[in-house]
Amino acid sequence: YPFASLGDWEIMNFLLTSRLSMRAIDEFLSLHLMNSLPLSFSTAKELHSHAEMLPSGLHWNARVVPTTHPTKSPVTLYYHDLLDCVESLFNHPLFVQMMDYLPSHLFTTAECIVRVFHGVDE
Repeated sequence: YPFASLGDWEIMNFLLTSRLSMRAIDEFLSLHLMNSLPLSFSTAKELHSHAEMLPSGLHWNARVVPTTHPTKSPVTLYYHDLLDCVESLFNHPLFVQMMDYLPSHLFTTAECIVRVFHGVDE
């Protein structure tokens, strides 16, 4: 999502970070070798439309932190909103198959006699 494979992603990443023009990307993608690869895009325009479907990154927040001692420049704390981070993780397409919402029981032995509990502080 939105790329067909890791190779698809690697070629897209290379092309988009290479500073090639759209015309140069089209010429590269029209090479016989590239046509033999199972890419999910065949033109620079398709490549860019695939890249636009990628989830956007989280928004950075900034706050100037007051200090008790003088500094040459203000101390700035950069951070993400915690709920935005959690939402991003739960909505990320790469983690869809890894999310498990069912409670489970963990035992120390195969006989299931002693159950393991973990607190929030562990």
